[in-house]
Amino acid sequence: MSQDKNIKIARLFSLEKKAREAKTQDELNFIVSNETRQIINFINSFLFIKTPTDQFQVKASSDLATVDRTAPLISFIEDLINKNIKNNLNETQNLNIDKICRDLKISKPKNLPSFALLIPMISPQKGFLGLLMLTSNENFKENEIELGRHLSITFGHAFNTFVFKFSIKDYLKKNLSGKKSWRIYFAIFLIIIFPIRITSTAPVEVVPINPKIITSPFNGVVKEIVVTNNDQISSGDLLVLLEDIDLKNNFNLARQSLQIAEKELLRSRQFSFSNNEEKARLAELTAQVDLKKTEVQSTSDKLKNSKLYAKTDGIAIVDQKNEWQGKPVSVGEKIMTIADPNKVEFLIWLPVKDSVTIKENSETKVFLDINPIKPLEGKILRASYQPTLSPEEVLSYRIISSFEGKDVPRIGLRGTAKIYGSGTTLFYYLFRKPITFVRQMIGI
Repeated sequence: MSQDKNIKIARLFSLEKKAREAKTQDELNFIVSNETRQIINFINSFLFIKTPTDQFQVKASSDLATVDRTAPLISFIEDLINKNIKNNLNETQNLNIDKICRDLKISKPKNLPSFALLIPMISPQKGFLGLLMLTSNENFKENEIELGRHLSITFGHAFNTFVFKFSIKDYLKKNLSGKKSWRIYFAIFLIIIFPIRITSTAPVEVVPINPKIITSPFNGVVKEIVVTNNDQISSGDLLVLLEDIDLKNNFNLARQSLQIAEKELLRSRQFSFSNNEEKARLAELTAQVDLKKTEVQSTSDKLKNSKLYAKTDGIAIVDQKNEWQGKPVSVGEKIMTIADPNKVEFLIWLPVKDSVTIKENSETKVFLDINPIKPLEGKILRASYQPTLSPEEVLSYRIISSFEGKDVPRIGLRGTAKIYGSGTTLFYYLFRKPITFVRQMIGI
């Protein structure tokens, strides 16, 4: 007997050493829920940790790597601890689970043994932190209960490092009662009623007002873009050259076909006085000449359109000029833009998740990346009804804001826009996103 006692004492010292040297809470949970079996015989163990709402949750169980809190057994013992035997847990207890279930008129799971030993984990600094529940088919002996009382302080001291004790009930009781509690109530009252304008931030870009888009007049290939990005453009300046070799060939062929048709018509007219067959062909040949003239005119117009000229003054906006050379383009495809640098507005991409009530003429403030200290004023002109994907692939509303100022920013600058919505309370302003998240999660 003395030898068995010495072995148990050695195992107790080993368990205490492992508990104190645990580097993480998961490691400590494993040691407490599994290696306690070295000194106290049990079938299953369940480690409960106290939550801020003063409820107990199973964080570890013997012989299990992870705990599924939706499992029937785990749900049963959590309800049993939280609803029925939640009081008087500061002392090590030996419980008869069968008797408790009979008294409460509830059915016990078949895989739950009949007896349980509840070992509270009490920290000298933080107090009651959790609970270790050991189960067995036999009533625990007095020496095992005494070992449980000893381990209560040991485990509490070990968990003192990892468990942050915070109780919402105690916090509210401490701060919302007493002589100085009126300050808290007054602050809450101010938060609820204090008026404030709801705002939202979104990416913004400086864009020109009513820019002139230079597009391809026909299917072709870009030969050369004559101007460079940010070049000052005057009306009539040459901008783009399209490949015209095929156009010239088609124009020359059309002219030659027209000459042949005109000569054939002239010959028929000369012989029509004496030849009725030639006279009958005059109408057909005349139509052919008209058709050839139309072809010549069409190829001539196409040849003229191979050179694109500016129709307004402004600056050239060209993306990657060198990559356009030799690039095929379709009818109406954008090649470049001519814009007035003194007429700009703001293009704002407001994400759907940050959307606010948008009204015409609502104020906006733009903080450009090059000068985030000095905001630029503006007013909302229009906004899209349906969201689309922004350049960053975020579902957003497209909003156009005017520029209200003197120092015109350069086209293409980017930054962040602050949009001012309707008035609301400070409470809603602070908790708008949490309320939206809860609303989407629980559906009420």
